[in-house]
Amino acid sequence: MYMIRAIFRMLLFSITISFYIGWCFVNKLLFKDYLIRNKGVRARWIKLIVPILGFKASLKGTIPTEGVFLFVSNHRSFSDPLIMLRYIDAFPLAKAEVNGYPFIGVGARITGILYVERDKASSRQGARLAIRDTLEQNQSVLIYPEGTTSDDEGTTPFKRGSFQVAADLDIPVVPIAIEYQDRKHHWVSRSLWRQYVLQFGESSCHCTMSFGEPYHAASQDYGTEQARAWINQEVLAIRKRYDA
Repeated sequence: MYMIRAIFRMLLFSITISFYIGWCFVNKLLFKDYLIRNKGVRARWIKLIVPILGFKASLKGTIPTEGVFLFVSNHRSFSDPLIMLRYIDAFPLAKAEVNGYPFIGVGARITGILYVERDKASSRQGARLAIRDTLEQNQSVLIYPEGTTSDDEGTTPFKRGSFQVAADLDIPVVPIAIEYQDRKHHWVSRSLWRQYVLQFGESSCHCTMSFGEPYHAASQDYGTEQARAWINQEVLAIRKRYDA
């Protein structure tokens, strides 16, 4: 039953994302502002597919909806942005490997995902410029400053560049903590396919997302440390409730 459920959901995932990607390509052909339009298409698809895949999120805090923000989160699994973008309106920054994921890579490109190659300084500089341009166009950005997924009790050290951008532009930072109820849903060493099967095969996959209050980063150091400290505190608190 486990594998049957995973394969059935994978088929639904593939069929629905193919339809919505087609919609996005039509927008690209017809409209100059196709990325903004396609972000809306992506939001519609996410609201459809997240319940189908069995992802369920408990929410804490207040989700800001009015204004432009740099959303900053710890990173547990490939599913993090899928779940988060059901609740926030933002362009996400992703590692370059996402570009090669089946279906997701195409959908990411056509809906305006910002990419970064973690090991290349030039790519990181390009990512900072893309974040700046996006924020200056009054569009929020979602980043995972750890740079990769982890199963640490807290967070691994944050990359700082995006916090400097937020400080320079006086854009509020919103920290987000995410933790899955079942720790095996944290993606560390499995292949992408095994992680898909693991999470899509479960009858449901529960997580908690906690949203912090927006704050202004006076500098990259202040912005980084404040976000990381708050996220660490929240992740540990969520884990404690799950393990009780």
